[in-house]
Amino acid sequence: KQKDNILLEICLIRSETGVIIPVDDDYRNNNVIIGRYPILKGKNTSASFHIDVTDLFLQTNIKWNLELPETVVLNQSYIESVRHLDKEVVVMTKRTTVSGNKKKTEDVDFSFYELPEPMRPRLFDHRMGYYCEDIYSIINAFPKTAKASIARWRLEKKYKNKKISEPVKPIVFYLDSDMPEKWKPHVKAGVLEWLPAFEAAGFKNAIEVREVPKNENQWLDNSVNHSMIRWANYHGVRGAENSLGSTAKLIVDYRTGEILKSDIIISGSYQGLSDMYFVRCAPLDKRTQQYPFPDDLLGELIQFVTAHEAGHAFGIKDANFGEYAYPFEKMRDENWLKKMGHTPSIMTYARHNYIVQPEDKIPSSLLIQKVGPADVHQIRWGYTPLNSVANPIDELPYLEEIVTEQNEMPWYRFHNDCYMAVGPSCTNEVVDNNDPIKSTEYGLKNIRRVLQLLPGLNKSQRDNALLERLYGKTLELWYSQMSHVISLIGGYSIYNKAGHQDGAIYFPIDPKIQEEALDFILDNAFNSPKWLSHPKFLNRIEYATQSDKLLEYQLRLMSDLLKPERIKRLGQMEDKVEFQGLTKKLLSRLRLGLFDELKSDTVVIDKCKLEMQMAYIDILMDAINQNREYSNIAMVSNNRLYSNYLRSIFISEQVALQKDIDNGLKSIEDVITVEHLKLCLRQIKI
Repeated sequence: KQKDNILLEICLIRSETGVIIPVDDDYRNNNVIIGRYPILKGKNTSASFHIDVTDLFLQTNIKWNLELPETVVLNQSYIESVRHLDKEVVVMTKRTTVSGNKKKTEDVDFSFYELPEPMRPRLFDHRMGYYCEDIYSIINAFPKTAKASIARWRLEKKYKNKKISEPVKPIVFYLDSDMPEKWKPHVKAGVLEWLPAFEAAGFKNAIEVREVPKNENQWLDNSVNHSMIRWANYHGVRGAENSLGSTAKLIVDYRTGEILKSDIIISGSYQGLSDMYFVRCAPLDKRTQQYPFPDDLLGELIQFVTAHEAGHAFGIKDANFGEYAYPFEKMRDENWLKKMGHTPSIMTYARHNYIVQPEDKIPSSLLIQKVGPADVHQIRWGYTPLNSVANPIDELPYLEEIVTEQNEMPWYRFHNDCYMAVGPSCTNEVVDNNDPIKSTEYGLKNIRRVLQLLPGLNKSQRDNALLERLYGKTLELWYSQMSHVISLIGGYSIYNKAGHQDGAIYFPIDPKIQEEALDFILDNAFNSPKWLSHPKFLNRIEYATQSDKLLEYQLRLMSDLLKPERIKRLGQMEDKVEFQGLTKKLLSRLRLGLFDELKSDTVVIDKCKLEMQMAYIDILMDAINQNREYSNIAMVSNNRLYSNYLRSIFISEQVALQKDIDNGLKSIEDVITVEHLKLCLRQIKI
């Protein structure tokens, strides 16, 4: 109350961890007044004041996540109703807004919710994969421990002395009434995949999935009291046929990290889910031979998506969990796959198992990604009650025992996504294990089989859109697999540690493995096989080289391979004796492999190789001609530039390449090859 007015404010938060959380991540911002409203005379009581807050709901611009600012069209917006629920008032509106050049009308509900008594927070640890309490904060993106609490549900045992007890209040999700009945069992199964993880933390029946109750006055989808599994699937919506945008939205008490509400939003299209599975596993699952897929297979894919989003609903991030840790030879072992899966966590972007071969006869149910041992590890750390201690600091020794299980179990290890793939534990869209090269060898075998299946699948279609789309998705998977191999070059494995833990965090990949990776890329990416670049059905979907998607991916791989960040990591590795000279060795190996035709008796360079060689020269010359900043240097001025040491290596490669081409031209007869090499020389001398 301020004189005859009521002020509504957004205030800084005094967290139970002892840290102050400012408004909008701005340490100078203590509070924001969002409304000043006159007290209406004649309607007040000793217990309450009355104010008119209509403008708050109809005119306040909402800061939606990552979207353009919006303007409310007032004469096309209105308040529908006000609902009084348990410790909550919900104001339901129709808002018409303009954002950019687009106008839209949508239901927007505003909730006033009375916060519970604070629970004990669990302190954030960068070695574990939880959001901090402010899940949209930049803190979540950095591999360091902030002073914060993790986002988690308030789970308390009914019987505190029992090793496993039912919770006082389980985590309850309600199934959207718009969800098709046939998918409800699969969605429910996806959420309940997490039950064993919570049992490992000491809770039996910690999660429930219920139908929306009928004829209940206290019910409202957007109430903070109810967590929903929303059905926002784009099946049949023009322009959204290929969407994969499922997510989870959390409301968290910043004081403690308590998750108050978490909505799982299933919005991936049937087509997007099916395509992802087809290009990886079609040779291994006969159910893929009809398109659209049968309901049992599509249901399993919906379960997979739901299980992933449920992990977010429990407070766990998308990130890297145990990647580059599973033994490659176990990827085709049925017993291992039953117990451990082909990836340690459902929260990675590993997707489905494309390493399995048809002769392995692995059941199709074991191809699809599921909740894994790293997820159990995370839930144990985040949710195991520690009732014998009095405060969050006293919990740390007990929690440390769980964290340090990562010493013996490398697939428990977590690290945040880096802004670049600094090694094989940072890659997405691939089956992560300790041998990316062999994984890709087996992956290529299945890619070849996929291309052989496409014409038969397309015969039931009215046009060739399916053929074109799945060929494009297959090439996209090929690119991801090749990127997985490239991640070994200049790559590190990562083991996050606290200050008291001995040893390195970043471990450079063995130089011999880096050399093998480069040889593999030269043979399989920069020398593309005809079965991939020119499948028999190509003339049904393409007619010009300008639409050569494979070449675009190959050029992108060349650029990725020679990025300053990667080459600078190689330079850093050379501080170790066993890595000395590695940069020069790899770059020389790359030059010789790219121009290996110059060593043959009859020199004819194919069209793809012409492009790859010119791309290499262009990047080489850009590196040599870069100007590093030496005055008025900002902290990031030279971050994306090559060092002079590296530029000197590039110059030595330039000189060697020029000599190789000069010698080669003396014996070459093919006119196109001669002119191409002359053009190369011209580029080198620019």
